[in-house]
Amino acid sequence: MIHIGDNIRIARKRKGLTQEELAGQIGVTSQAVSRWESGAGLPDISLIVPIAQVLSVSTDMLFGMDSEGNDNQLLMQITNQYVELESKFSDPKEAALNKCKYLEAELERDPGNFVYAMSLVESTAELSRHVDFENFKCDWDNRKNKAIRAGMQVIRFCNSRMLLERTHYALAWIYIHEKDFASAREHIEQLPSVKENRLQESILAQVASFEQGVEGMKAMLRGNLQNMARVLNKEILYAVETMSWKDTPENTLEFAAWGLGLMRQFCEKKELIPYCRGFFRDIYKFMLHADLRMENFEQAKRHWQELCEGMQMHYRYYQEVLQDENLMSLFVERQLNRMRSYTQEYISEKQTAIKDRLTDWHGKEKVERIMS
Repeated sequence: MIHIGDNIRIARKRKGLTQEELAGQIGVTSQAVSRWESGAGLPDISLIVPIAQVLSVSTDMLFGMDSEGNDNQLLMQITNQYVELESKFSDPKEAALNKCKYLEAELERDPGNFVYAMSLVESTAELSRHVDFENFKCDWDNRKNKAIRAGMQVIRFCNSRMLLERTHYALAWIYIHEKDFASAREHIEQLPSVKENRLQESILAQVASFEQGVEGMKAMLRGNLQNMARVLNKEILYAVETMSWKDTPENTLEFAAWGLGLMRQFCEKKELIPYCRGFFRDIYKFMLHADLRMENFEQAKRHWQELCEGMQMHYRYYQEVLQDENLMSLFVERQLNRMRSYTQEYISEKQTAIKDRLTDWHGKEKVERIMS
């Protein structure tokens, strides 16, 4: 069994510190550090937090509890806090800013926590989408630098591949906003790619079929398809967003309609519906943006109605799932929590946020014409 001293030794070496340097920073003798690392003694409980801070690790890691389960539990707590903030701040810009403030405070309290560090990088990447809005003050340079430092802490010291990949991904977006494309590519190159066609998903279902039979394979396949739906939906959404600003409205709408058709095909398999909800909503937002660029108000009215009807379809399905234990078993707890938060109030808030964004882009008069 790994001893706390082993974890201190591992973290100290990753940090590049000698026993003497660690001892000097926490106010003990090098002999004390040596005893901890050899298993001959334990640090006083009052020293645990200072040790974690100096070594840039979490206290859970020192006690050998830095597991994937703990990470996922904390990520769920952070997601729930995001939902509260989005409810409190209907303006996406203010919601993004307050997510950063929340995570900065948590990381200040627990500076060695890799989940908070990674989440801060992600929330700052989200904030970067709003920085250039007129009169929006968010102290971007300071927040960007905090996020980059937090991200480098994760990259240097964290062992979780999930946290590492999410950190590299978010840092790439921050550097893209900064137009530092060389740095963005350095982080992108650390991410897995479909071009090799040797992803875990391409073989895990077959392993499950040999280990657990066809039912095991079907369960693994369901999870694989849920993840793949998210990947494809994200790719389509990012393309539609860029096209809505930089390509013709006609090309934007043609590609978006194709993407929504693919999404509808996903949703024929109902357990994929929750993995389309945000992408569905945002694709329609950029379709409405393209409609208003052309001043095609009748088409915009139709797209707005389709968006509202689609959100109600999601709501009805989530209520069905949450009342059926067999259906609930098809989803991870994090996704079930997202379903629970998808209330009529949530729908109204998201629709208001879309109206506000379109108003920022096109003015109140044009937006009112498609809502009448």
